[in-house]
Amino acid sequence: MTSVRVIHGDAREMPGVAEESVHLVVTSPPYPMIPQWDPLFEALGATTFPEMHRVLGAAWKRCHDVLVPGGILAVNVGDALRSHAGEFRLWPNHVEVQSRCEAAGFRSLPYILWKKPTNKPNAFLGSGFLPPNAYVTLDCEFILLFRKGKLRRLPPNDPNRTASRFSRADRDRWFSQVWSDVRGVRQGNGSRRSAAFPPEIPDRLVRMFSCLGETVLDPFAGTGTTLWSAHHWGREAIGVEIDPELGRALEERVASLSSTTREAPPVDRGGGARRRRRA
Repeated sequence: MTSVRVIHGDAREMPGVAEESVHLVVTSPPYPMIPQWDPLFEALGATTFPEMHRVLGAAWKRCHDVLVPGGILAVNVGDALRSHAGEFRLWPNHVEVQSRCEAAGFRSLPYILWKKPTNKPNAFLGSGFLPPNAYVTLDCEFILLFRKGKLRRLPPNDPNRTASRFSRADRDRWFSQVWSDVRGVRQGNGSRRSAAFPPEIPDRLVRMFSCLGETVLDPFAGTGTTLWSAHHWGREAIGVEIDPELGRALEERVASLSSTTREAPPVDRGGGARRRRRA
């Protein structure tokens, strides 16, 4: 029987998470230069783009500490478009995350582009049909992948690894660099905002990069999407959340988990849920 553990705290510290105890980190952090996250970064003493990424960089360093050798870090992050000092510009969050993860000791792996099919294909900013001052639509996010050190080695014929096998069709779809079949989700949680991502994303990542019984961590747990995916797929789940209101909601949901089943509380998992029922 796997468990879900919620820790109230700062992702830069992760109190209660032992070093080299986590096999996979899957997270979507607050996006710097997105206005909804300004108050959080300001509370942490960060008001500029570099300062915001210094805050996140400390969390990536802590992720490196708690991952086992060969463990994987998966970060879903989007770039930002925002005016600053009278200039409209792109703020390349994915570049900063990759740079700071490498500085923390991670090795970069081929990343995934998540192309959100909910975005209107004809949406654009700028001067209509006249050149040269329109902007390319920002309709992709990055799922950046990193490994701590060399490949993780498991014992030959490890039963949990064997039981974690995925199908050829799933392999071909999941390990393609562009994911265009995953729909986005509405942001927000009552009075709070969260970097919510659709359950299909952690569902895939959990199965791609961890085995049954291993531990999955989300240092920016938010509404708990990663935790429920990890629990559903038979992994131990740990979530760290700094927001007291979101933390209480997570604890209430953890308390509602059945003591006799591995299933998380029902959530809308779209096509992924239908595929699992057929498996």
